[in-house]
Amino acid sequence: MLELNDLKLSYGSTQILKGVNLSVKRGDVVSIIGPSGTGKTTLLRCINYLAKPTSGSITFDQIKMDYQNADKNAIQAIRLRTAMVFQQFNVFKNMTVIENVMDPLVVVQRKSKAEARAIALEELERVGLSGKLDNYPSQLSGGQLQRTGIARALAVRPDVILFDEPTSSLDPELVGEVLKVIKDVTSSGITSLLVTHEMQFAKSISNRIVFMDQGVVAAEDTPAGIFDNPSLPRLAQFLNSERVI
Repeated sequence: MLELNDLKLSYGSTQILKGVNLSVKRGDVVSIIGPSGTGKTTLLRCINYLAKPTSGSITFDQIKMDYQNADKNAIQAIRLRTAMVFQQFNVFKNMTVIENVMDPLVVVQRKSKAEARAIALEELERVGLSGKLDNYPSQLSGGQLQRTGIARALAVRPDVILFDEPTSSLDPELVGEVLKVIKDVTSSGITSLLVTHEMQFAKSISNRIVFMDQGVVAAEDTPAGIFDNPSLPRLAQFLNSERVI
């Protein structure tokens, strides 16, 4: 379904991604783990071209694109089939909860307001926010803001949803409510890529774990293979630092 080949990205003389290869099948739940600064978030942002790779290629079903010759139509087609949940929520402060979820449906997908509202209501019910429709972001907790972001991502009916450390900006007491929603989303069968430091959560929801280190995929395996029997010393060191083993 989705394949990245020899993906590289540099900012000036600093190379962030050093040749990443990743293949994702339809229905996969792939958690991407690794130390901070190793390119995990950048990798996600390259998929929908929020970050511009230096070289490499992407195949998304029938869409194929060489990043050195990026095609606007291909970029748009990929963006229409993906949705991203950001670390910092990225909700519009001047819009209510339901307006935030409706916005991409009306502006990007050109749906009627009535249709957009019906979809938004469905997704907000799904994330437990049906009682907050007319609240503004300033009236919400961090967990509620992130659940709004998840509802907005789901509303566009993406083929792939990208979670970029969705609990990193939350107080510890609010993490659980967001993880519960993510678990519900991933168990529904939607193809998901999740960058996270929540190791036990990644182990419980994923069918594959990718360990990134120094800008490359250093190890890739099932959750059991990664967490219960890490064959790579660097991986074992990382998991020990995260108190997983």
